[in-house]
Amino acid sequence: MFLTHRWLGVALALIMALWTLSGIVMMYVSYPQTSRAERLAGLDALDLSACCGQATPPDGPIDSVSVEMLDGAPVLRWMTPEGPKLAPLSGGETPVVDEALAARIAGTHYRNTLGSEAPVTVEPVEGDQWTVAVRRYAPLWKASFTDDRGTQLYVSGLTGQVVQDTHASERFWSWLGAVPHWLYFRPLRENGPLWSQIVIWSSLLGTFLTVTGIYIGLITFRRRGRHSPFRGIALWHHWLGLIFGIVTLTWVFSGLASMNPWGWLESGGPGEEMQGMAGRSPEATDVGALYRALAANPRPGVVSAELIVQGSRPYAILVSADGSPERASLPGLAPAPLANGDLAALARMAKPGVSASQSLIAQGDSYHYTHHTGSPAVLPAWRVIYSDEAKTRLYLDPRTGELVGYADPARRSFRWWHLALHRLDFSFLRQRPLWDGVMIVLLVGVSLVCLLGVWMGVRRVRRDLGRLSRGRRK
Repeated sequence: MFLTHRWLGVALALIMALWTLSGIVMMYVSYPQTSRAERLAGLDALDLSACCGQATPPDGPIDSVSVEMLDGAPVLRWMTPEGPKLAPLSGGETPVVDEALAARIAGTHYRNTLGSEAPVTVEPVEGDQWTVAVRRYAPLWKASFTDDRGTQLYVSGLTGQVVQDTHASERFWSWLGAVPHWLYFRPLRENGPLWSQIVIWSSLLGTFLTVTGIYIGLITFRRRGRHSPFRGIALWHHWLGLIFGIVTLTWVFSGLASMNPWGWLESGGPGEEMQGMAGRSPEATDVGALYRALAANPRPGVVSAELIVQGSRPYAILVSADGSPERASLPGLAPAPLANGDLAALARMAKPGVSASQSLIAQGDSYHYTHHTGSPAVLPAWRVIYSDEAKTRLYLDPRTGELVGYADPARRSFRWWHLALHRLDFSFLRQRPLWDGVMIVLLVGVSLVCLLGVWMGVRRVRRDLGRLSRGRRK
């Protein structure tokens, strides 16, 4: 057991030290990604005054559809099973997102979000470290601004959307945080199955390494006399391992859980519930009703209009630059706010014949709340807890009736096995700076355990290599 722990430590202690040290960085800087709110903030207000006599609604299945502005003209953007699509609403051919258009799109986003302008250089990219998650929007244009932030925006050549934004500080800290923490190096991450297996097996072996370390630490602890048989660095490793061993085990195991190894925490998702609330899929006639209503009923301040079907009826979700949504009926675009009875009716459509407890919650609960490093959860929210075997939970946005949270047994397990154990996402630790203080103390302690293990491993390897060298000379 001792030898197994020693040589596993030689192989894995450095990786585990990188995981814990990078975890400190990730408390404050996460991996760059453009949130929905950030993308909306960069859009111009809708102007359909020159629309939409020659527009043609999309054919085929539609997953989602919205009307937005692109380079001063209204366009239709929609998502299909094959990927994102784009079509003009003011007549003419579909715009080609070339270098010049990408520069104008990036400039508009920059001006709307930062309130200023800066020189920009645009170049095509097949992909880089920051675009692994947005490859379905390729080809991409990278717009680099000459400003103090070192801003870089990535524009999709398919849809003209800004799909990624980064700045110099974010990129620098990500190399010390998210990239080593997730082993998110581009050459590895682009091969999804290989990356997944490496992370899973590294975490699994790290879990075994920690278990053997805790076992050895306990059986070598003496209640009388000298409590540890070790000296020097090994003594410190022993004591710190006894103090922080359980936390180390918790973190490496919950990191394994985050990868859903072998489908352990695989959720079926809310597909059936969403279909039930919709009643039917969006159709081309609904899309036409959406853009014609926007043309006939201008709404100042609205930057995006999304189509949604609820109870087999189409509605428009009108979103302002600050991200606040409003539900409007079609075809007249009259405001259509939801009463509690409407939300309860949607919940019944999601699971017909299944009883449920429903209420409006103003504070987050165990499965719908704001993470320490995540986007704010939608609150208040309409919470539905069904009496089915899975005890399914739905959380609806009371402003629009859209699904903003879902919990089935797999997702509840993920919440506790990963989020609770890995991020210490417990209600009594949700307030900062209390959470920061606890996390930093634990991360520093676990880092010291791993770093001491690294140093002991280096010394052992050097000693063995020296003996081997001397044996060869003899």
